[in-house]
Amino acid sequence: MQDKEPEEFREREALLNIWRYFRTDRLALFSFYLFILFILTALFGTWLAPYPSDMQFVGKELLPPSWNDQGTVTYFLGTDDIGRDVLSRLIIGAKYTFGGATLVIIATAIVGGALGVLAGMSEGLKSRILGHFLDAFLSVPILLIAIIIATLMEASLLNAMLAILLALLPHFVHEVYQAVRKELTKEYVLTLRLDGASNLTLLREAILPNIAVPYVKEIARAFTIAVFDISALSFISLGAQRPQPEWGAMIRDSLDLIYLAPWTVILPGIAIIIVILTVIILGNGLCKAIQKYED
Repeated sequence: MQDKEPEEFREREALLNIWRYFRTDRLALFSFYLFILFILTALFGTWLAPYPSDMQFVGKELLPPSWNDQGTVTYFLGTDDIGRDVLSRLIIGAKYTFGGATLVIIATAIVGGALGVLAGMSEGLKSRILGHFLDAFLSVPILLIAIIIATLMEASLLNAMLAILLALLPHFVHEVYQAVRKELTKEYVLTLRLDGASNLTLLREAILPNIAVPYVKEIARAFTIAVFDISALSFISLGAQRPQPEWGAMIRDSLDLIYLAPWTVILPGIAIIIVILTVIILGNGLCKAIQKYED
C-alpha cells in the first residue's frame, strides 16, 4: 500500500499539470466544453428536445428557421416535409450519431490499444508476420471495409457500429503497434533492458507514458472517422433506419428537398462538421498539453 501511494500521487500530479497546460489553450478548452455538451445532449436529448423526434405537426410542413420572415420561434430550426421539428430531431439524433461514435471509439481504444501493445511487445517471427498483416489493411479505406461488412448484415445502426468497429480495429492496432515498436528501439529502453528490467516494467514505466501522444492522436482520428462513417452508412441505407433521426439518415431523407427546404439538409451536415472539428481541436489540444508536460 505504501508503494502505491507515491505512484498514485505522481499520476494525479501529472494529470493536474496536463490540465493546467491544456487550460491555457482557449480554443482547446472551448472544444472540451463543447464535447461535454455533446455528451450531455446524447445522454439527455430526449428530455432536452422541445418535441418528440417523430411528432408531426399537420399544416406546419416545411416551415423555414425562425430567422426567416416566414419562420417562427416555436419551430426554431424549421420543420421537414412531414411537419417534424428539425431542432428536436437534431438534439435527439445526437444519441445516434455522436453517441454511437463514442461507443465505437471506447471499444476501439480499449481493444485496439491492448492488442497493439501486445503485438508491439512481442518479438521474432510472430511480430513480423503480424506487422505485415496489419500493413496490408492500410491500403483499404476504412469506409470501404465498413460498407463490405455492413452489407453482410441486416441494415441497422447497431450493425453499422459493429462494422465500423471491425473496420477501425486493424488501423488502430497498427498505429499503436508502430508506436510501441518505435519506443523499443530507443536508447533508454535498451539501457533499462541491460539493467534487467522486465517487459512489464518497461511497459509501465517507459512505453505507455511515451506513447500517450500518438495514442490520443489516433483516438481523435478514429473518432472523426466513426462519426463520418456512421452518417455515411446511414446515408446509403446501411445504418440507422426510419424513424431514427440519425444525422446522416436525416440528410438522406431530405436530399430531394435541397432546393425547396435547404435547412433540412444543411443543418444535419453542419452538426456533423461541428462534431468533427470539436474532436480534432480537442485531440490536438490534449496532445500539445501532454507534450508540454513531457518537455
